[in-house]
Amino acid sequence: MKSAVLICALLGSAVLAFPVVREDAPRTAPPETVVVAPGDFRYRPAGQYRLDGRVVDPPAETRGAATPLVIMRHQVSRAEYARCVADDACAPAPAPGQEGYAQPQTGVSWQDATAYADWLSERTGQDWRLPTDAEWVRAAAERAVDEGLETAGSDPAARWLAQYGQNVDRRAGPDLEVRPQGAFGVNSNGLADMAGNVWEWTSTCSRKIELAADGARLSDHAFCGVRVVQGQHRAEIVDFVRDARAGGCAVGLPPDHLGFRLVLG
Repeated sequence: MKSAVLICALLGSAVLAFPVVREDAPRTAPPETVVVAPGDFRYRPAGQYRLDGRVVDPPAETRGAATPLVIMRHQVSRAEYARCVADDACAPAPAPGQEGYAQPQTGVSWQDATAYADWLSERTGQDWRLPTDAEWVRAAAERAVDEGLETAGSDPAARWLAQYGQNVDRRAGPDLEVRPQGAFGVNSNGLADMAGNVWEWTSTCSRKIELAADGARLSDHAFCGVRVVQGQHRAEIVDFVRDARAGGCAVGLPPDHLGFRLVLG
């Protein structure tokens, strides 16, 4: 009996590790992916953390990833997104620019990105989804940014200005030209255009966390109408917004462009 239970447990873990392919789904070629190996990575969680009523840095931590992460090498392109629109599964987005369909698809909301993930899952028979903020940081490797200010401070306005100035310094001004895929090179994991001028949607909700003096969480409230986007810096955007420069950036400096890439499983 114990051996049978063990076999069932092993089979169950295999199912979790490898996405189930739906044999009856219409097929389309899956996108090119990169496999990020298991291992440790540094991570500072998203969210607004408070201690004794004042905003503080989220605690930096080392996280261990026990399984590989399969993620698209490129951001979803205009051509790829157009096929979803042609199937009436995605809402139309802005038309291609001068470089045509080699460009990443921009001008898309979190809702658009999740609709595309659902469509791609049906067309490939695989399970595609947006990465979490932590998965994005893990995949971005050296291109991920630690946004800690290294001091809690007691003046909320001064802290906000410091965060704003930090993000402005990293960006060196807006960059509104959408470039072809690969224009920003690849990182150490082989992923193209991480932290270029197209920020990427994640599945992570905005959160407000109250900490005790010992670091324990006294409260943790999620606001899933606002999602985390990642790029040259982290920001939080209302989930139906397609252009954060026109409004809808809940936290952080508005990104130049909004796009996305997906993970498998």
